[in-house]
Order: sequence, then structure tokens, then C-alpha cells
Amino acid sequence: MNSPGKWRYVAIALLSFAFVLGIYVLYRTYPGKDVVSSQPSPTQPSTPVSLPRLVSNCGTETPAETDNPIAAAYGNSAYPWTNEIRWQCVYNIEDFPGNSLDERFRDARDAASNNGGGVVYFPAGTYRFSEDLELADGVVVRGETPRVQDAKSSNFRPPTRLEFPKYEPRFSGNGTPNETAFKKILTKQPNYDKKIGLINLEIDRAGIKFSGNPKITEMRDFVVFGVRSNNVAEPDPNIPDRSFQKPWFRYSYRFAANIDIDARENVLVANNRLNDAITDNFEQPGYTVKSLDNSKTITYNDGSKVPFHYGNHYGIIVNRSGRFEPSETPETAPELFRKGVTIRDNWVYHTMRVAIHAAGEGLVIRDNVIRDDRNKQWWTDATGLREPRGANTLENRGIDWSGWNVEVIGNDFEVYRHRLGSTNYLSVDGEGILIQACCGGTTVNGATIGGNRGNAYIGLYKVGDIREVSIDNNRIEPPDYSDISAIYVVADTNDRPHSMENVRVENNILKGSISVVAKAGGRNNSVVGNRGDGSGAILRSCHVQLRDNRGFEEKACSD
Repeated sequence: MNSPGKWRYVAIALLSFAFVLGIYVLYRTYPGKDVVSSQPSPTQPSTPVSLPRLVSNCGTETPAETDNPIAAAYGNSAYPWTNEIRWQCVYNIEDFPGNSLDERFRDARDAASNNGGGVVYFPAGTYRFSEDLELADGVVVRGETPRVQDAKSSNFRPPTRLEFPKYEPRFSGNGTPNETAFKKILTKQPNYDKKIGLINLEIDRAGIKFSGNPKITEMRDFVVFGVRSNNVAEPDPNIPDRSFQKPWFRYSYRFAANIDIDARENVLVANNRLNDAITDNFEQPGYTVKSLDNSKTITYNDGSKVPFHYGNHYGIIVNRSGRFEPSETPETAPELFRKGVTIRDNWVYHTMRVAIHAAGEGLVIRDNVIRDDRNKQWWTDATGLREPRGANTLENRGIDWSGWNVEVIGNDFEVYRHRLGSTNYLSVDGEGILIQACCGGTTVNGATIGGNRGNAYIGLYKVGDIREVSIDNNRIEPPDYSDISAIYVVADTNDRPHSMENVRVENNILKGSISVVAKAGGRNNSVVGNRGDGSGAILRSCHVQLRDNRGFEEKACSD
């Protein structure tokens, strides 16, 4: 007969084992959130030890923020489509076990998407991923609300940080494989996913690319809000050219972007801070290019002449992907006239290409701050394969817009041109606010460009027929080397004259000239109440009326 004492010892042993196992499970299931790695532990079990408990198919148990942050920032009526996102259904990453952070995220994302959408929430901390992050239909990734919420403040620091692998260059052999870094945040089904967003996150070393085929995409309702983005780049696929360049050379791809979105309707890119803390640039001693006549190879022993630079690309792109004919219309390129696109309250630093590059019917670009570097110098053409020539463009530009009924209001911008190599030539670019005929440009039918402040000119540059434009209350002070008017409104293209109607240039404060020209005629066009510094003139077609302008030489009109 068994003694009671024996069973008591057995019970104690079993309870002790259960207690130890429970502590082990909790430790592996909920690792500390200060630094969460995507790399699996050698002793970690190969399958999740438990599954998160869903609450009525709308989130998990651990509490998190559930408000609509867009309504909190701008009011319920400003962007009503954001109310359709299931902010209240929160899937806290702490409730999802897994062998790696990448796996845990995928489980949380799928739980949200499969239950009608919701928010994958990351509490404050650093989360290290090793792979691209793919969002799914109806899923928003959200971090903890920062103490300072204004992204234009230098104190803006989202407490939730998503960190991706750093590219560690190797200056020998074939170099470090590109696949080790240069990650992206994508969508699972480009062209189809909807109600996707990134909220209150610091994202290091991953570009945001919610893009597909702009001609057929059904994607809509995208929001990127409160994101701090740094160290974003792509390696140029055409570098190195093995015929004369070393295999380890890399060149920052000029068509990369911090944020790149194609959507059929409703895009809000607001209150983000881009490229304010770039840390990963690296020099490349011995970089080689071809001479202008292609007869010889030039070697730059100074590695600072052609560095791999994480600011040499676009900042924000919305609906400008693809190839286009000059001066497109809604009939010829409907993808340039999608509705509901707003880009506002962002802070963007860049050293090459365009800070904000967007198109849309009713497009709004407002209250953004754009910064650049003075005294820039560059030693290749835009491709990274040849030495620069005097007419090279590197597309240094603040805002490049297209579409109809567009508002560009209240922006503060700096744009500087590059000195090209050892010459005295400057790159052929340097526009502040521009629409042009080529490269995704459209005709102009409704535009308000007002209350902007900057050091580079406003241009409606050879776009074809111009209708219903107001350019008012801007303060534009181009640098001394500027060789074009501070406000340049010219309808005529290189192949023929065009007309202009209802164009008003009013109450601007300028350093430099004003040009308003359409040789095919026009009506109701005026230049009124502008103030200059005495350095410029007003050049106009004879159908443009002048009144109460001061500080300009008034040239005779021409037709």
C-alpha cells in the first residue's frame, strides 16, 4: 500500500515542474520590448507555445491605443475615409509568440486581416526585423504616440522604432551582397490592398513602397502619419558596369524614395520627418567613370567625391510612376488625375532629386518644410557612369506637381544646385515649385499656389494651355546665381504657342523677375500688386494686364 507521504512528494515535484515551465513559457512568449530581435534563439521552441486570445474577432487582450489619430490631428470631417479603418481592433504584438519578430508580425498581421482588418500595435521599444515587412489588406501598423507630436519639430522622436539591417560595405571582391540590406515596407497584394497605414513609427533602413501598376491599381485609403524615416536607399541596378568599374562599387539609385505610393483614391501623407538623421553614408575611394567622349576612364581616388549617399533620391512620391507623353490630360493619362491625395505638414531633407513629387485631381500639397545642403558638389552624371557635363540635371527640386485643381499652399522650401565636378558649371535644375510638360506633367486647369516661402522659383514651365491659376502672397528670394524669373508662367511649348486664361499673379514679394507669356493669346490675365527688390523685370504677353507693381522694370509687352 502506498504511503500518503510519497504522493505528497510527487505532488510537490509536479507543481514545481509546472511553475518552472510556466516561467519559461512566459519568458519565451513575451521577450523584453526594449530590443526585440527577429533572429530566433537557439534554445527557442520550433513552434509557438501558445496562441493569442482574440476578443470577439476584433483584437487581442493586451490594451493599446484605439483612437483615430487622423481625426485627433485634423478633425473628423477632414479625411472621413480614415474612419473606415478599424482603429478599435488592435492586435498587440506582445500577444503573439514566435520564433522571430518577422514571424510574430506576420501572425499578427494575418490575424488582423483575416478578421476584417485592424491595427498591429507595437508598444514603445526597438524592434529589429531581418526581412521586408509586408502589410495586408485592411492592416495598419501603429506605434506608441510620441511625446512631441509635430514632425516639423527637431524634438520629434517616435518611441516605437522599427529597425532593419544596415548595409556594411566591403571594398573588395564583389562587395557586400545587396540582399543583406535595403529592405522595404510593402503590401502583400500590390494593386488590390486597401485601408493600409503606418502610424507613429521611427523606421530606420526601410523605404515605404505601396506601389503597383498605376494604370490598373485598385489600391486606396492609404495613410502614412507620424513616421520618422532615415537611411533609405536602393543600389542602382546598373552599377557597377563591369567593363570599367570594380564589382564592389555601389551607387545610390536616383529613383528610390522614402515614401512611394500608387493608389486609385485617398492618400494621406502627413506629419512625417524624412532624412533628419542619416548615419549610413559611405565613401568609395577609387570610384571610376567614363569621360564625356567615352575615350578614357577617370578614377576618383578621393572617396568623398562619389559617396553612396542616403539623401540622393526622392522624398515623397504619389502617383507619378510610369512613362508619359508631354502635357497629359484626364483622357490621355487618368492615373495622373486620381482624387483624394494630400501631402501636408511633412519635414523633408534631401540632397538630390525631388522632395515632393505628386499628381492628382484636387491634389493638396501644404505646409511642408523642405531642406537641402548649400555648396553641393558632384562628380558624375545622374547615372553614376560618366563625368558630368555642363548641362547635366540632377533634378534638385522642392515640389514637382501635376494634375488639375491643385493647391500648393504654405510650404517653406530650400533648393540648391550642384557644382559639377571641378568646373564652374551648376546643375540645370533648382526649381522650387514646378509643373512642366514632360515626365508626368499635365496641362494646367485650376491651380492655387499661395503663401509659400522659398529660395527657388515658381514655374509653370512650357506646359501648354493654362487655365484658372492664382499665384499669390508668395515670398521668393532665389540666390544670386539664378538665371530664370522668380515666377515663370509660360504656356508655349518648344514646338508651338499656347493660350492662357484667368491667370493672376498677385501680391508676391520677390527677388528677381516675373514672366507671364502665352503667344497664342488669352484673356483675364493679370500681374497686380507685386513687390520686387529692383533687380528684376516683368516680361509679359500683351493680353496680360499690369497694375500697382513696384520694384520691377516693366518691359514692353510682346505677342
